[in-house]
Amino acid sequence: MHKILLCFILAGILFSCNAPSAQENKSDGPKENTSQAVEGKDYLLLKRFRVLDSKGFDQPLEVSSFMLPANWKVNSEVEWYPMVKCFPEMVQASVDASSPDGAYELIVFPTTQFDWSTDPIQLDAMQKGFYAHACTIAEPLDAAGYISQTLAPSVKASVKKAGIINELQSQMDAGAAQMTQQARAGGNAAYRHQGSAAEGTLQFSDGKEGLAFCTLMQTIVDMPGTQGGMSSNINCYVSMRVVLKYAAGNEAMARKIMSVFFSSARMNPQWLKGVQGYFYAVTSNAQNEQWKQIQISHQAQEEISKNIVRNWESKNNNNNTDASAATNDGFGQYLRGVDSWTDAAGEKVELISGYKNAWSRGDGSYMLSNDPSFDPNSISGETQSWNRMKQ
Repeated sequence: MHKILLCFILAGILFSCNAPSAQENKSDGPKENTSQAVEGKDYLLLKRFRVLDSKGFDQPLEVSSFMLPANWKVNSEVEWYPMVKCFPEMVQASVDASSPDGAYELIVFPTTQFDWSTDPIQLDAMQKGFYAHACTIAEPLDAAGYISQTLAPSVKASVKKAGIINELQSQMDAGAAQMTQQARAGGNAAYRHQGSAAEGTLQFSDGKEGLAFCTLMQTIVDMPGTQGGMSSNINCYVSMRVVLKYAAGNEAMARKIMSVFFSSARMNPQWLKGVQGYFYAVTSNAQNEQWKQIQISHQAQEEISKNIVRNWESKNNNNNTDASAATNDGFGQYLRGVDSWTDAAGEKVELISGYKNAWSRGDGSYMLSNDPSFDPNSISGETQSWNRMKQ
């Protein structure tokens, strides 16, 4: 059984697709009325959005969080399908987000899996649904192949190019080796794993372009074939499939958006623990309805309610063992569209690059500006105090 990992798991965006200047704005002197500052022109406001699961537990619980520009429209959904036969598709989380001008559209698809066998009799049994837990039947692919053959067609785009991200392959190899070691330690010597991470550039029929990202882990089980020799059953688990569609010519800013999205994305370990408890119940032959009764401790709920910025969202949290966090950090570093800042409490965060000044206010929101005279505390309607950050 695979763990359910979501990856989720993320300036010019806000005003007719113009990228922020890396140079300080020219000014004859301090502005007389900072409250007239225009969002997207004089400053960029980033907000931490949160995905909520309102169906899987006795009360709503946060699943994950990520940062995007504050005035983006973000919709997220978590659905439970206890009757499906494919484990990774029993719990499905997705995100759709877009900039106010429609120049950028972000889609985070749910996890999925597809299965295959090199043994013709085994394959026939899989195709006829004889397995208690089986997913879509399709020939195995790596992450780049999945982008080209499945992800791009699903969003009605053609692929300019798609390839494995060499900078992340060592990380995927390490994860595969760890999973293989764990399987063999548990007595499953026939199990081995192969992982891949890929990026693709897309072209849409309306003239827009796109970036696609995918991580895929193959679980390969070698066994004697039904007709002699050895055969393999192969499960391809797609833990990440993300597409950002953008107006032609805006690839540089699109990469910055994805960099801050990935770098900031975090999963709530309490939610993950609950999901794993559900799968344990299913594999223990418990009734499918039992997932409705999974409880999250009262202490965990209190911790969430008392912390505006959750401990599990902290990049400095040494107790965060979420594997998707490491993957997301790897994508953020690969895209190199962020700068590192530190707030007054010593908390480190990565924000969209190209700005000289940054402020935080302790609720997961950040403000960026290149104007040396800009004062976020003078903006009309702002009631919380903003504190300057250091690079």
